[in-house]
Amino acid sequence: MSLYSIRQALAALMVAVLVSACGGSGSSAPPPAGGITVTPGDGSATVTWVSTPGVKYWLFYAPSATINSTDWINVPGSRAILDVTSPYVVSGLANGYTYSFTVNARNGDGPGGPGTPSVTAVARPAGATWNAGDKLGSNTIRSITYGTSTADSLGYYMAVGDGGSTYRSSNGLSWTGIGAAAATSMNAATYTLSKFIVVGNAGTISYGTDLSTWTPATAGTTENLNAIASSGAVAVAVGNKGTVRTSVDGVTWTAATVPTTQNLYAVSYAGSGVWVAVGAGGTLLTSTDASTWIAVASGTVADLRSVAVQVTTTYTFVATGNGGAVVRSTDGGVTWAAQTSGTTADLLAVNPTSSQLLAVGTGGTVITSPDGITWTTRASGTTASLYAVISGFSQYVAVGEGGSNINSQ
Repeated sequence: MSLYSIRQALAALMVAVLVSACGGSGSSAPPPAGGITVTPGDGSATVTWVSTPGVKYWLFYAPSATINSTDWINVPGSRAILDVTSPYVVSGLANGYTYSFTVNARNGDGPGGPGTPSVTAVARPAGATWNAGDKLGSNTIRSITYGTSTADSLGYYMAVGDGGSTYRSSNGLSWTGIGAAAATSMNAATYTLSKFIVVGNAGTISYGTDLSTWTPATAGTTENLNAIASSGAVAVAVGNKGTVRTSVDGVTWTAATVPTTQNLYAVSYAGSGVWVAVGAGGTLLTSTDASTWIAVASGTVADLRSVAVQVTTTYTFVATGNGGAVVRSTDGGVTWAAQTSGTTADLLAVNPTSSQLLAVGTGGTVITSPDGITWTTRASGTTASLYAVISGFSQYVAVGEGGSNINSQ
């Protein structure tokens, strides 16, 4: 048995001892009236019930078809969570697997009473259903990122767009306008190298650490910069007429060697050490050092607007673009094959998780795929064009035309 398994077993045993030892001042209580409701989420499940004032509730769950509060310890992978309140979000679940849940109750420190009937749920990726969030003004929002502000050491979403529009949010749902990160329209933002970095029209690059003070950097170009990505050690910005700039600190930027003058609209990095940039007319470039790039046949002549890397047991590169174009590579970006997306909308952004890829585009288009091959159209609830999407914290947040903002959990 591994050290991790031993620790897990000991933790479960300690909780079991605590459960059985309860019986001091207090008494058992009936389970919640009406039982529990379990709503599946992305790697999570939300458990709700009708609470009685003054009563304590314990939650039990396991990756199984059933569980009860008396012999839960005998169910492999079972967990008990003490003194919970409704609604309670159980996180860290594996998508695609069945979990069972039950809740029992007690008065004071008394023993737990009978548990509710067991309820099952299957955790699933977000992206199937969407809700409208706060609008981010009236300008088009073109990019969204997440990072830590040095002002309070808290994490924030940051979104930027046309006319200097700059917003922040602690949860991706409610947004507050902040001072413009740049005086011109911004096309992309990222958090890397311990700072927020934005790029935009006329070679604009600005950086900051506190979402309040922004410092302009010199890009050495007046071409529009359309996208930015990072390996964690190097940041790469790409733009019109084959413009590529690199930086190791976000402050000083250097021109790269690029074999094209086509507009470049997106860039991404894989942990395998490969950079991919895409652009007009099916342009696709790769690099292993971010400084020297080579042209690769993409398998399409459509403008490619976004590129991402899905990491599972291997690296899958997927680029999306105009007219519903999707191309895919599984050999490190060497060879690419066109896929059928099921839409003719322009796909403006694609976001990867280990369980699925999600692309957004014109007319409120949202499509999802487990592998970049088979795509499913989702109802987004908006007809506004969506220019950016980000995943994390068991949700997606997408932004776009006219300050539109939607989310899926």
